[in-house]
Amino acid sequence: MSEVKIVATLTPFPEHIETIRSAARAMVKPTHQEAGCLQYDLHESRAIPDVRDLATQGAVSFMFIERWKSEDDLKKHVAMPYHDDFLAILDGKLENISVQRLTAI
Repeated sequence: MSEVKIVATLTPFPEHIETIRSAARAMVKPTHQEAGCLQYDLHESRAIPDVRDLATQGAVSFMFIERWKSEDDLKKHVAMPYHDDFLAILDGKLENISVQRLTAI
């Protein structure tokens, strides 16, 4: 099987930023311990509505950049109890969620 690359972006409602930041951080350590995890990095980003005005910042998002040994390893990750707990915390607190599979070109 071939490696799987994922980028997951979570944009919380402003009143839930701290809750989502804390929950996202808590995902990193146990995920790194999974046998099939090659990379699981968490980043915080601020939208820049106008590239000509870098000082103006928009919404806060959290991005997971993930690499898995195989599709099966990703499926095991999603089946972990702490992943279910994380999804429960996210419920109703996100303005947007985007999960994308990456393919090199």
